[in-house]
Amino acid sequence: MQGKLRDVLGRLGREVVEDPELKSGLPDAVRAFLTGKQDLVEVSGELAHALRDSQNGSSSAGLLLVAAARLDNQSALLMVKLEQETGMQANEILTDGLRTFDMQYLANLLFTERSKVYKVALFSEEGMGGQKLQGWAADPQTSGKDVAQFFLERFLGCRHQNDPRELTRRFHDVAMDWVNSRFRTSDSDVRVDYLMAVMVELQSSAGALDPANFIETHLQEPHRDDFAEFLQTNDVPLRTFDKNTDLIGNRLQKVRVDLASGAFLVAPLEAVQDGTVAVKDLGDGRTTVTVTDTLANTSSGAAAGRPPKLPEQPVELPSQAETIPGLESILGAPTRSLRAKVVHSLPPAQT
Repeated sequence: MQGKLRDVLGRLGREVVEDPELKSGLPDAVRAFLTGKQDLVEVSGELAHALRDSQNGSSSAGLLLVAAARLDNQSALLMVKLEQETGMQANEILTDGLRTFDMQYLANLLFTERSKVYKVALFSEEGMGGQKLQGWAADPQTSGKDVAQFFLERFLGCRHQNDPRELTRRFHDVAMDWVNSRFRTSDSDVRVDYLMAVMVELQSSAGALDPANFIETHLQEPHRDDFAEFLQTNDVPLRTFDKNTDLIGNRLQKVRVDLASGAFLVAPLEAVQDGTVAVKDLGDGRTTVTVTDTLANTSSGAAAGRPPKLPEQPVELPSQAETIPGLESILGAPTRSLRAKVVHSLPPAQT
């Protein structure tokens, strides 16, 4: 039982925090148990009714397990919604010297080898340190994504402690800072490899991001511990968290390479992946950036590769949505029409 629950919480556990606006009675019930004001039988009955009332008709039928537990040598309360199973039990008996079996139908089986854990929540004394109750929740039924709304909000009265959008943005920014600070004047190939690994990981269809697995999969052995420490120092957890790229989606479409001469290259991510743009470390501090493609256009000026607008075209101000990654602080100057005239209408002179 402990092994199965540890596995679920270890892989899918999300930090949650009480939200008083949701008006759930569970946080107060947990506090009452952890402070000794309610015993296990009382609190389990209260939580069973609360879970039943929070579910809708589409929720899977199951059983609620409420158990006293310990976490880091502190008292804790564990809540698990389990799959309700049935089965037959056979006991061999002898009748008139004949080998026979007594069959018994069991309606409520718990923790068989294939039984499913639907939902888990765990709160310990440590989570009562602040004004709001904090704990952990996991939902295997959502394949590693957000915990089901009815369980998280209506039953637990909680919300995710860390916004997945902010955590994803933080992982991206911290990873980029680490790449540029650790491989500033050498190992161009490694820098590009790690940059691409971060961008591909964030663009993958997976609903969750596991930094520990990312480190094991994409980083060379000598760099793993340093990157893990850098993440934790900058408030990025090594545990799995839900991925949401809403805040950085436009920054994952293009790769920018800046050179010491002042030249720079902005290319689609696919162009680096398929070899159209190649970066090679020469081993003496210099780097060769090669672009193998068909020349489509040439122009003067360097408005991030955009061709100049014709004079008769209307003025178009740059859009925030069109900002190229790495150029967030640079805005192009609007084109002025050469034919624009200013006409002032003056009143007739009076003497």
